[in-house]
Amino acid sequence: MLFMREKQVAALLVLKDHSSAWHLSKIARQSGTTYVYVTKLMYILEKKGLVSMETKGKKRVVTLTEKGLKLANLLEEAKSQLA
Repeated sequence: MLFMREKQVAALLVLKDHSSAWHLSKIARQSGTTYVYVTKLMYILEKKGLVSMETKGKKRVVTLTEKGLKLANLLEEAKSQLA
């Protein structure tokens, strides 16, 4: 089971807002978290099938999977209804 905290939701929504692939450091900056936190989170999300990661040069690049995009859309909708 996956329980989402505010930082986790922020990181996932950062990926949703842009169609291109993201470097881990950029996700951390945009979501207001640390690189280490984002790295651990993305590995968990990859195991859940929500993101895919690949190495390009020295950087890890993250993109949402179809399943991840559906979850991000639901989280965004829930977040907007709670605001």
